Amino acid sequence: MASSLRDDLASLKIDRHQVESREALRERRPQQHRDRDRNQKRSGIGVATILLWLIPLTLLGTAGGVAYQQYEKIKAKPEVTIGLVQTMTPGEAEKLLSAKGYLKSRHQAMIGATIPGRVERMYVEEGSKVKKGDVLAVLEHDDLKAILSSKKAMLKRNEAEVLEGRLDLKQKEREATRAARLYNQKTVAIEEIEKANAARDMASARVGAAEASMKLTESNIEETEEMIRRMHLFAPFDGTVVEKQGEAGEVITPSAMSASIGRSAVVSLANLNKMEVETDIAENLLSRVALGQPAEISVSAVPSMHYRGRLRQIIPMGDRSRGTIKVKVEILDPDEHLFPELVATVHFLPDKALNNPNANRAFLFVPKAAVIEESGHSIVWVVDGKSRISKRRVEVVVTTDDLTRVDTGLKEGETVILNPANTLRENTEVKISE
Repeated sequence: MASSLRDDLASLKIDRHQVESREALRERRPQQHRDRDRNQKRSGIGVATILLWLIPLTLLGTAGGVAYQQYEKIKAKPEVTIGLVQTMTPGEAEKLLSAKGYLKSRHQAMIGATIPGRVERMYVEEGSKVKKGDVLAVLEHDDLKAILSSKKAMLKRNEAEVLEGRLDLKQKEREATRAARLYNQKTVAIEEIEKANAARDMASARVGAAEASMKLTESNIEETEEMIRRMHLFAPFDGTVVEKQGEAGEVITPSAMSASIGRSAVVSLANLNKMEVETDIAENLLSRVALGQPAEISVSAVPSMHYRGRLRQIIPMGDRSRGTIKVKVEILDPDEHLFPELVATVHFLPDKALNNPNANRAFLFVPKAAVIEESGHSIVWVVDGKSRISKRRVEVVVTTDDLTRVDTGLKEGETVILNPANTLRENTEVKISE
């Protein structure tokens, strides 16, 4: 019993090493927390320090960028003069001079009536092609038709009267002949001969009057028929209806001053196979051209086409207020795209250019002053949209007094530098001269 009690007391003995280890653990945990807190504080101070340094660095970088931009602005840039790469025909490139004008037809007329009337029927529309003598329109003329019918009936009556008078004249002539024979036989008195002769003369006079009346009626018929014919409007030449002024029911009045009292014309007719350009040339440039001078004609409405022309006429009258001379240039190869009153530009060419096989072909041209020679190659300086320049090699085909035709190396609309200086460098920003 005593031994068992000692064993129980021994089991209750405190292990000092275990107690000490627990106390040491409790002491170390607060120390770890303190170290962690201390480390966090140190890291926070480091981030704040970095942020504080970043602010002046950022400000310094921004200031440097602004300063560089200002430097770029105030830095002297090469000043250059520019020209454009254009698409032109050889005629436009070799022109002696140019003039703007309007297309006209050599045969063009406004067709109207010579007597007032109301349009009964229109036979054409805009664009209708007609031949000489074709009916364009008809004016109302029922009254003239009625008059014509009356005249023709009167003519038949006149013809009958003439026939009756001629028959009566023959009878009177026979009676006068018989009376003369009987007088020669001493069977009738002289009075019978005189009476028969008087009757014959009266019958002859009646025949003459009837024939004159018939001729008058015939003339009246011809006059009425002519009036009816004039109520039909005919094409005076082959052409195309370019404008239709009248419609059925409208009144046509010769020399009408305004539409309120009627129209003076029904249609406008033009021969589109004979077109020309009316334009003006300055007096001081007239010596550059002569009758027969070849020309190239471009029309705004047909930008893809170029037409061959020739100076047909120089009007011998100057315009003192404008200092110009009017000229007419015929178009040698008109087509269905050309109409009167279209705007046209005439480029007068040297004599040798008339039969150029490339007359209607377009090529790239640059100002001659933009092309320079470098190491045996043709060079141009090209300016981009940001005013920076680059060197471009081109292939030159032909050069005129002012322009150079190139086949490769450039595109239409690009900008090139005229008379480039030797000091230019690639990717340099330049100032465009005004």
